[in-house]
Amino acid sequence: MGKKVEIYWLHVDEEVQPAELNSCLEVLDQEEKAVYERYRVDFKKVEFLLGRMLLKRMIGQKLGVLPQEVRFIKNEYGKLFLDSRNVAGSIKRPLFFNLSHSDRMLVCAISEIEKTGIDVEAVKKDCCFEVMRSVFVPKEIAYVEQQGTPSMKREAFYQLWTRKEAVMKALGKGFSLPPLSFSVPLARGRVDEQSFSYYTFAPMEGYMVSAVVEREEESEILYAVERVAFTELKASMDFTPYRGAFYG
Repeated sequence: MGKKVEIYWLHVDEEVQPAELNSCLEVLDQEEKAVYERYRVDFKKVEFLLGRMLLKRMIGQKLGVLPQEVRFIKNEYGKLFLDSRNVAGSIKRPLFFNLSHSDRMLVCAISEIEKTGIDVEAVKKDCCFEVMRSVFVPKEIAYVEQQGTPSMKREAFYQLWTRKEAVMKALGKGFSLPPLSFSVPLARGRVDEQSFSYYTFAPMEGYMVSAVVEREEESEILYAVERVAFTELKASMDFTPYRGAFYG
């Protein structure tokens, strides 16, 4: 039987201001509101709030609860998990997730697999290849350097880098897990190895996303990708209950 990994992505216009989202602040709990208020850059506020909106909307739909009823707890490395205390009766299957954002792109992955990680990076023309020796093992460096053109080198660099970060996030350890302590597959797109399944794609030009989940026995991993429009997400924050079956 297959296990589904749902990936949602949202690209945000530069002109979106915090005031446009004031009606959505109800989705944040007190701790999250404090984090939101500490940001001094407007777009960081927007990015943080939209990330929580995206996660809580999608999780709320799967649990059949209001977005503001979805609460999170963190492990010692900062990875978010579902706080089941006020939604325990709605949880019919395990539910895990991960969130990432970079330069106006937000992505989240939701699955039944505990070790789920995702990372997005903006593909920049001034890619810092000199950092490779700090984060890539020799075969990974060789793979990047063997690419024929600067754009191909950048693509290879971000393919490997997003996979590295996604693994660190899937394991829930972040950068406390040294990136030089493990390697990731070099092949593009979808790769299933003994321990992990990797799925790398470009949601739109200028971005690279990698999702990573632990492979459990012989379960097939099924990936589904969906774009979420900003206007759609904002409109969904009317806090009207959604009643639906998990992965129904």
